Amino acid sequence: MAEVPVVRAARRPRPVPAAPKSRRTQAARSGEMKRRILDAAFEVLKERGVAGFTTPEVARRAGVSRGAQVHHFPSKHDLVTAAMEHVFGIALADGLRLAEAAKRSGRPVEALIGDAQAFYFSDCFFVGLDMLLAGGKDPALKEAGIRVVRNYRRPVEQQWLAVMQELGLPARISEDLLLLTVSLVRGFGIRQLWSAEPERVAGLLSLWQDMIDTYVAAKAPASTLPAARPRRRTGT
Repeated sequence: MAEVPVVRAARRPRPVPAAPKSRRTQAARSGEMKRRILDAAFEVLKERGVAGFTTPEVARRAGVSRGAQVHHFPSKHDLVTAAMEHVFGIALADGLRLAEAAKRSGRPVEALIGDAQAFYFSDCFFVGLDMLLAGGKDPALKEAGIRVVRNYRRPVEQQWLAVMQELGLPARISEDLLLLTVSLVRGFGIRQLWSAEPERVAGLLSLWQDMIDTYVAAKAPASTLPAARPRRRTGT
C-alpha cells in the first residue's frame, strides 16, 4: 500500500514583538514637572500679582502635589524668582534671534523698535515691574527682580549694540540710540497701563524711526544703515 504523505500544517509566522515604548528618564519627568509648575506660577503672577500669589494655587493649576512643588521650589520666594527667570529666559532667546536676523533685514533700527515693543508691551515685563515694585516691602524680592531683569535683558541690548556697530555706527551713537529707543518704548509700555492708544503709539514710533534715520544720515554717513524713508501716515 502506498504511503499517504503527511501534510504538515504550515507554521504561522511568529508575531514580531512591538518595539518597547521608550520610557522617559527621571530627569525628563522632573523637568516636565518643573516646567508645569513654572508656567502655572507665571499665570498666577500675571493674574494676581505678587501680592496675591499663593503656592497652593500654583500647585492646583500645575496639577501637582504640594510636596512635589516644595521639592523643586522650597519657598514662595524661590518659586517667584524661578518663574521670572523662566519667562525672561524665553524673552532673551527671542530677542537674540531677532537681533541676529536684523543684520539681514535691511531695517535694523525698525527691528530694534519691534523687539523693544515685543518685550516692554508684554506680560513678562509687567509681571517683572510688579515684582520690582513689590520689592519695596521685601528687599530680597527686589534684589532678585533686579538680578533677573539685568541678567536676562542686558545680553539682548548688548547684541543690538553689536548689530548697529557692525553696520557702521560709532559706539557712542549706537549706545545713545539704543538707550533712547528702549527708554521711549518702555515709557509707552508703562503708559498703556492707564491709556492704551495703539494707533497713536504706532505713529509716534514711526516718527521716531524717521528721526533716527535723519540723525544717522547726518552723524554717520558712512554707515550701512538704510537711508531715511518717507514717513508713514497714521491716525492720531
